[in-house]
Amino acid sequence: MFAALRGYDWVAAHADVALITLAEWFVNVHRNTDKAKEPIRFPRPWPDADAAPSVTPDELAELTEKLLARSALRDR
Repeated sequence: MFAALRGYDWVAAHADVALITLAEWFVNVHRNTDKAKEPIRFPRPWPDADAAPSVTPDELAELTEKLLARSALRDR
């Protein structure tokens, strides 16, 4: 359920993400840099950071205000 709320493409445990990261590192350390100039990126469960934001700046400001109004830590 958390993965669906966060917009993940598929569900992954912390161990899965660690394994993906380790495999990506291993492949990139041992790749032929003459043939593959760019590092290889394996898919992650979450969308790319380059994806468009899901809220507008005005919506973000409104949501931040609502969150601070309900937060126990708003004065910190």
